[in-house]
Amino acid sequence: MSQPECGAGAPAREKPEAKMNSRKISAIRPSITQPFRLLIAMLREVFDEAPYQRFLARSEVASSPVAYADFLREGETAKARRPRCC
Repeated sequence: MSQPECGAGAPAREKPEAKMNSRKISAIRPSITQPFRLLIAMLREVFDEAPYQRFLARSEVASSPVAYADFLREGETAKARRPRCC
């Protein structure tokens, strides 16, 4: 008796081999994600998120409106102490 060509009794097809080796994909992934991580870190620096987190860790306080006001005050004090050029 021959095997049925389709239907419930048909033999399962084998999966075709992947076109790329999984090692190649895992080697490429960091080169793709690293620039995005760098961009996010730069944006956090620019918009004061990373400095604020460092301030909270250094001051050992939780994030709050009072802590953010202290952070801003500290930043203004640091700017005032810098020498102005020209």
